[in-house]
Amino acid sequence: MSFCLVSLFSIAAGAKVAVAAAAPPPPHFECAHRTGAPIMIDGVPDEQAWRDCAPITDFRLFKTLGKPTEKTTLRICYDETYLYALFECTDPDIYVLHQERDGKLWESDAVELFFWPDDSNPIYYEFEVGPANAVFDARFVNTGSGDFQRWAQWNCEIRTATRVRGTVNDWKDRDDGYTVEIAIPLKAFAETTWDKPLPGQTWKFAAVRVDLSATLAKEERAATANVPDGDIHQKDGYATLTFK
Repeated sequence: MSFCLVSLFSIAAGAKVAVAAAAPPPPHFECAHRTGAPIMIDGVPDEQAWRDCAPITDFRLFKTLGKPTEKTTLRICYDETYLYALFECTDPDIYVLHQERDGKLWESDAVELFFWPDDSNPIYYEFEVGPANAVFDARFVNTGSGDFQRWAQWNCEIRTATRVRGTVNDWKDRDDGYTVEIAIPLKAFAETTWDKPLPGQTWKFAAVRVDLSATLAKEERAATANVPDGDIHQKDGYATLTFK
């Protein structure tokens, strides 16, 4: 009996090691400095700056780290004043539950950005935008310092715009998706970057797509980070983002 138990435990341990070994490493991305004409935050990504940005498409499902059903493309760039992000999401059923500032946008379709500029400093930032252009922004002082209701009181002068290709909250028709443009003022990060020039800095980073659709058997949450435990706030699997 003891031999059988030892063998079973050995097999189980080996399986866990195999799963861990199969997990892809957190990715590394680069963020280019924007030059040329200003980006108009209007939900229409027709600027040359967006065409010059390398697309980020490596989104991984929470827990399983598998491939999500719908495609998400993210582009990021910056200038002397703003950090810019563009999300383009395919979505056959666009669903919006909350439209107030700092509402629980993660309970329906949304895109999210997490930035941890200095991993020796516990402060990190979260930004969310829903298809109807509702905004959530928060500054967290360490992961265990309280939930969103405490830290969402922090607001920055974020600028956002969305463009929906379909009809919101009508599950009977088929939508194409939605686009989100975001401009976050660099001064929002000042207490963690100390206004140092961005070129050469490397931040911990995660982008998230929340997708709840009538076409899905269950909701999907996917990130540019590894989130094996389902908690994006743990930050262990965040990607890195280097400013060029």
